[in-house]
Amino acid sequence: MNPIALPSSTLATRHAAASEQATSATWHRGNPALQQYIATLLEGLLKRMLGEARPSPRDGGSAAGHPAAAAQPASHTAQRPVAHTDANRAGTERGTGTPAATTHAAKPPANMQVGAPTGTVEVDKPIVVKAGQTFDGQGRLFSAGPGLNGGGTAETHLPIFILEPGASVKNLQFKGGDGIHLLGDAKLDNVHGLQTDDDFITVDGTENRAVDAQRAGDSAKSISPGPARVEITNSSFQNSHDKAIQINGDVDLKLRGIYADQIGQLAVTRGGYPITAHVDIADSTAQNLKSFLFRFDSRQSTLHIANTDVDGGRTPVNVMEGNPANVQGTHSVRQSIQTV
Repeated sequence: MNPIALPSSTLATRHAAASEQATSATWHRGNPALQQYIATLLEGLLKRMLGEARPSPRDGGSAAGHPAAAAQPASHTAQRPVAHTDANRAGTERGTGTPAATTHAAKPPANMQVGAPTGTVEVDKPIVVKAGQTFDGQGRLFSAGPGLNGGGTAETHLPIFILEPGASVKNLQFKGGDGIHLLGDAKLDNVHGLQTDDDFITVDGTENRAVDAQRAGDSAKSISPGPARVEITNSSFQNSHDKAIQINGDVDLKLRGIYADQIGQLAVTRGGYPITAHVDIADSTAQNLKSFLFRFDSRQSTLHIANTDVDGGRTPVNVMEGNPANVQGTHSVRQSIQTV
């Protein structure tokens, strides 16, 4: 029986009894002890009636008399925003807003396969992503056309993308040309380099920054000379005889969820130059490297490695560093032969 729905006859009986006792008390108003007794009696009766009206814990009810709702676990699934852009045209890309916040990255498995593209775009002129904008490739493959051939050698090929400071690219595959050039701060997420004859990503230094700025229609003088802050997540680089990431200028580089296969090295600074690179890599997988995973010549450069392996752990994470004491996360470190 629901204790809230007490029979009306029971309540009436109790009320009558209380009234009778109160009436009887009027004959003894001159007796303080009796008055106190009556007050205590009425108070106790009221408390018992209210106590019976409360729901029992066994009924599973809430304080309002309704069944308590089951607690729902918090959701940990982050929904990625999708920006829609006109990626078919080569040239300046206006994008769809400011770069997104850091995306969670999971460690890629060995022998990871990049999915089939949603379409293919041939690029004959570098696509410029303006400062603070995001270019969403929507899963398409951007392939270098004859217009990016440059002088005909790998070193003279033109980039497929030029990112102005603060720009982002995401959700795309690319191959050929000179990959993606970064004029300054940048974010790359879910970006996959399938093949290149030279480098996939270039962090510009003073010399090539001036050239890329001109290609983008900018003035190199307007670009901050300070270290670029670059973040690459959920991305892969495969099939290159040379580097995946060429660092020509000072950089703070964060790598998360990176997969590398059949490449020369993952990231290197320009040989023999005092370029300071502070690199932090985690949750990444490499295999079939032709040389060191990283090579930095400056004594000021630092490297932190976490949850990252080469060939499933069968090969040490080999690093060449200007100051081996600045490397954390591997014991296989050699002094750079071009230390500056």
